[in-house]
Amino acid sequence: MLKPRSKRLARLTIAGILACVLAEGGCAFGPKVLERSHGRYNEAVRHVDEEQLLRNLVHMRYNESPLNLNVSSIAAQYELAGGAEARPFFNAPNPAGSTFRSFTSILPDINVSGANRPTLTLIPSDNGDAVEKFLTPITADTLILLQQTSWPVATVLRLWVERLNGVPNAITASGPQRELIPDFGRFRRVTELLQAAQDLGLGAVRPEEHLVEVGGPLPSSAIAASVVVEAAKSGLEYRPRGDGADWVLSRKERRLVLEVNPVALHHPIIEEVAGLLNLRPGQPRYVVVVSPGVVLDPLQAPSPPSEAIQVSPRSTAQVFFYLANGVEVPCEHIEAGLVRLPTGPDGKSVDARAITEGLFAVHACRGHKPPPTAYVAVKYRDYWYYIDDRDQPSKATFALVLSLSRLDFGRQQPGGPLLTLPVGR
Repeated sequence: MLKPRSKRLARLTIAGILACVLAEGGCAFGPKVLERSHGRYNEAVRHVDEEQLLRNLVHMRYNESPLNLNVSSIAAQYELAGGAEARPFFNAPNPAGSTFRSFTSILPDINVSGANRPTLTLIPSDNGDAVEKFLTPITADTLILLQQTSWPVATVLRLWVERLNGVPNAITASGPQRELIPDFGRFRRVTELLQAAQDLGLGAVRPEEHLVEVGGPLPSSAIAASVVVEAAKSGLEYRPRGDGADWVLSRKERRLVLEVNPVALHHPIIEEVAGLLNLRPGQPRYVVVVSPGVVLDPLQAPSPPSEAIQVSPRSTAQVFFYLANGVEVPCEHIEAGLVRLPTGPDGKSVDARAITEGLFAVHACRGHKPPPTAYVAVKYRDYWYYIDDRDQPSKATFALVLSLSRLDFGRQQPGGPLLTLPVGR
């Protein structure tokens, strides 16, 4: 039999073991799991998305196709098992005449085990819908959404606009590599002036609603209540025209307008913008019209001044190609013919990084690991390509493009095989 002192010791030992197991379970499992794992998974997904975008830009600099592999779901499974027991420990030799007469010691035994088995589901964004959106220029609604963000108007225009009233924005640089020197000086000057006008309160681009007629006029006697209700279900409405004898079916649409402060109609900045974009000077407002087709350059095809600003938008693919010009290419890769640089009339090569100067830059270096100042880095062809953590314009542009690219790749249906990885096994 156990002596009283041994019994107390055994009870204290078992209680201590159970307390340790319960404390461990309360700290690492249950509701505490969310606190300990949510932030880490969030950071891991963010880091993977940033590396993926940078890797795609580097590939496109080398005229290679991009591919997105999205993390569709993360199923984190946690398991905790524990046990404790007290085993009698017999002294030797035993008292004469009795094999199991007494024992004086307790041997504690504890067993605690845990398992973390996250399952990741990855979906390649290679189906038809994703590719079509990737190659299709943005819509007017997306352009309005971009304008309403907090990013500078100059950044938005340089990224997502191919032409403004025919003024080109490095058109030959928004696709696969070509040896032609892109024309972007006038466009960049326009973006700088528009940004200055907005900062100084001289004018601003803003959205507004306007009515568009979608049908011919109808007599007022033909407009019954049921017809009005059916039109409203489709986002349409009947409105009277003129004296009210005729009604017309209309739809509300949003558009952008450049409004000029009345006191700044003849300001040098506004006049220079009007001259570069071939606008009629002295106007209080200019309607911004999305024109997917080609608008002729006013320098090559002179035309009367306009009261509208025609915008030729870009697709996400064109934005990626455009930003890829900001990737530094090692000299040995240029000499090997892996990347072609634009060539001037004199036969000399021009650094393509001038196209995205002040907007986006990616550096390249050799080494076993990226430099300590790297914000995000990927290794390719024995070089580290990275965005400097101190380069605030590049980081801001990178964040904007990453957010907008999710409109194309963020919620696509699987077009290829799903890849499910049970990481914990």
